[in-house]
Amino acid sequence: MSSNKLFLSVPLSVLSGVLLTVGLPKLELYYCSWVALIPLFAAIRGKTVKQALWLGYLCGIVHFATMLYWIWYVIDYYGGLPFAVAVLILLLLSAYLAVYVAVFSALARKWESNFFPWLFGLPSVWVTLEFVRAYAVSGFPWGNLGYAQAPLASLIQVADITGVYGVSWLVVLGNTAIAAFLYRFHMKTCVIALAVCVAGATAYGAWRVEVVKGLQSLAVPFTVGVVQGNIDQSKKWDPAFQQETLRRYQRLSMEASVRVPAPELLVWPETAAPFFYGIDDKLTPQLNELIRQAGIPLLFGSPGAIRAEGEIRLLNKAYLVDGRAELKGAYAKQHLVPFGEYVPYARVLFFVHRLVHAAGDFMAGKDPDPLRLDERPLGVLICYEGIFPELSRATVRAGATALVNITNDAWYGNTSAPYQHLEMARWRAIECRVPMIRAANTGISAIFDATGTPCGLIPLGQEGYLVCSVRPFRLVTFYTRFGDIFAWLCVLVTLSGIIYSTFQRRVAFK
Repeated sequence: MSSNKLFLSVPLSVLSGVLLTVGLPKLELYYCSWVALIPLFAAIRGKTVKQALWLGYLCGIVHFATMLYWIWYVIDYYGGLPFAVAVLILLLLSAYLAVYVAVFSALARKWESNFFPWLFGLPSVWVTLEFVRAYAVSGFPWGNLGYAQAPLASLIQVADITGVYGVSWLVVLGNTAIAAFLYRFHMKTCVIALAVCVAGATAYGAWRVEVVKGLQSLAVPFTVGVVQGNIDQSKKWDPAFQQETLRRYQRLSMEASVRVPAPELLVWPETAAPFFYGIDDKLTPQLNELIRQAGIPLLFGSPGAIRAEGEIRLLNKAYLVDGRAELKGAYAKQHLVPFGEYVPYARVLFFVHRLVHAAGDFMAGKDPDPLRLDERPLGVLICYEGIFPELSRATVRAGATALVNITNDAWYGNTSAPYQHLEMARWRAIECRVPMIRAANTGISAIFDATGTPCGLIPLGQEGYLVCSVRPFRLVTFYTRFGDIFAWLCVLVTLSGIIYSTFQRRVAFK
């Protein structure tokens, strides 16, 4: 292979990386995802497997660096590290994540001569790699390819069977089918396969939306008020600003409480109370009095502390109190943010300090049970937990009929991250067919019904409140009951494809 042809492959790989990113929020050019991999396929065609591996690695670095660019902002602005160091950390993370795209690219090159592994196997490979990424190290399922298709309301309803992985599979199938069609290789089969799969998923989604909306209409409405304080992260933990924080949430909560119908529950974001609730003997009574004035149950975030193994450990907690300020229950965050709330593999990485010093050294909670407000069980997800489907499934299986995601996206500033985070939370509602109530400090706060349809939202960077009636009902989905069976099937297909391609040869694309 000439160096000139290899040189031309580099911009094609870079183009694929960019197209993979622009399909996701904030740009949300979802249609780009259906052709995003085609430049990469063109780049690796006729190359060696090793060359394909490196071209895929380049594509992956470009994709993850452009999708996760906001990490440098968090590390630089709030972590206090120099700009160059923050960029280096972003590149190191991208370099790790790019390995998954590199493996996909190498198998794509290896399977060029095997039509069916190419057409149907590569979508399974992509899903397998997303699935592994969700659990490897500490797990990071941020920005899976399927999330880009949120604007296609009917298509994404299949998530209550397959999770987001089913939509990722469809999008990669679109790429492999279009590429094979352009190569004039089994053109009729490609068109039929893609049309049947997309049409089938869309038809299922349209039918499922009608069924779910019908069940929702029979459920007893439950009115919820979400309050977004829009507190600047740089002031959030300043003792001089604590009173202003409480005054702002009090004012917004009282305004929400006089809406008709009146909220039966108010939800504040993660660490909306910037003190140790129940421990701080000055601010805890103030907050309790505020709650009594509103006379409405409140679910809010606040740090907690516990003595474990002879030392005091911090917890990131959500508290549920009734209208008399009596505690009904508390939930401690189970999946902590690595290098933000804790250092993974601390004994090995003893030289690594937390990147965001204000976050604290937290201890993970272990109880997925929902918090109960009278007869309404509420499954709580704190911040980062909203991107992990297994946590939503666990609390819904434990009885939750609504999910509440409280988060503090102020860390991200005015970047793409709050938009990406919001869209991923929407999918938890679809997968488990329960409403999703989301309260964010600086935004974006929203309430979704069980089809992922928002009743409203509070934009990024604005203070305000949102009052909506949700309709919790009990519908245990296939995905809730059985989990990631589809992803495991993709793992099986991937392994079978590797074995098959090792012992069989087929005519290459012409």
